[in-house]
Amino acid sequence: MLGYNITHRPMKKNEKPVVILIRNASPFDFGGGERFPVFISQVIRDRYIPIILSRSPKLLQNATNFGIKTIRGLWWSNQRWSGLRLVFFPLYILWQLFLTLWYFVVFLRLRPRVVHIQSKDDFIAATFAARFLGQTVIWTDHADLKHIWRNLRVWYKNPIGKWVYLAAHFVHAITVISKSEQREVTIHLPERSAVRSRIHLINNGTPDVYDNYPKALSDIFTFCSTNRLVTDKGIGEMITAFKQFHSLYPASRLVLVGSGPEESLFRKLASDTQAIVFAGYQADPLSYVASSHVLLQPTYHEGFSISILEAFMMQKPVIATSIGGNLEMIINKETGLLVPARDTNALCSAMVRLYESPKLRKKLALKARRVYADNYIFEEIVSNCYIPLYERRMR
Repeated sequence: MLGYNITHRPMKKNEKPVVILIRNASPFDFGGGERFPVFISQVIRDRYIPIILSRSPKLLQNATNFGIKTIRGLWWSNQRWSGLRLVFFPLYILWQLFLTLWYFVVFLRLRPRVVHIQSKDDFIAATFAARFLGQTVIWTDHADLKHIWRNLRVWYKNPIGKWVYLAAHFVHAITVISKSEQREVTIHLPERSAVRSRIHLINNGTPDVYDNYPKALSDIFTFCSTNRLVTDKGIGEMITAFKQFHSLYPASRLVLVGSGPEESLFRKLASDTQAIVFAGYQADPLSYVASSHVLLQPTYHEGFSISILEAFMMQKPVIATSIGGNLEMIINKETGLLVPARDTNALCSAMVRLYESPKLRKKLALKARRVYADNYIFEEIVSNCYIPLYERRMR
């Protein structure tokens, strides 16, 4: 392993070790992956000094709202290097060299004991900088590595994925958020790869703030979605299904919480009804979930949905697609309703079913809350899984 003892200075009495959490994403993104470093910082701050490093303005603002220290990082918006763009790959190499040097200076100044990385370019640069300084490196994969590591065994394809794979040999642990993600990630690795032993399954979670919100429901029957406004989240199918539903039950509405690059497309699709509300980005989406009757999550693919977990935590019935990590959380007709992805008619039928059956809504909501309380309270996940991982690697 790379490493020097430069960071292992004697700590002052009662001095807390620093943990740097790195997460970069598109300015439009503020989902589970972006809230994760804020959640984890809130739990570990009694024992460590968490510092969130990101270029995302939404993430930095959210962290600041909770009194968490932040550093505005570096991020290159061009995240696609395939096809003809590979001609310019030398520019990416120069970018990584510069980024590694920048991280080296930051880590040398802050002397963290743990660097917890959660985004692609940083998997490379921050890992090599931290390991050169002898620091512990943990990766958490928010459903990215299954894409990053495609075609690892084809020598002329995916040079960035191969570089990330090389960096993975120098980390202490890689955590994945669901069994489905673990399968999707490891399928790309060579059978005898040393990286396999570094992969740990730690399910995602969310803080229990159920008692912080009023329990009064909206007077109008309300479906709610808390997602980025992009095609892959099934926003188009959701709008179309709701319009079918609304034609049958006019005393209803759909509230879309979130923003995204395709928002204008979806606004145009919804322009013929006033019952679809675009709430935009909200720092506190749970206030909308609290007053809604049903959460919708018709995404095409999903690692482990924070939106669903938050609905479970808020004791709300959920309609979601039968894909990825959703299948690990939802038992159909027991803790939620599952529908096929991209199936507008099935989604509308499930919406009708829950509207017409208050008894079923109550049953699903109560069981969902129980599943959350038994498995997904984030404070317990951090205390039982992440903190022991940090401390085991610190020794």
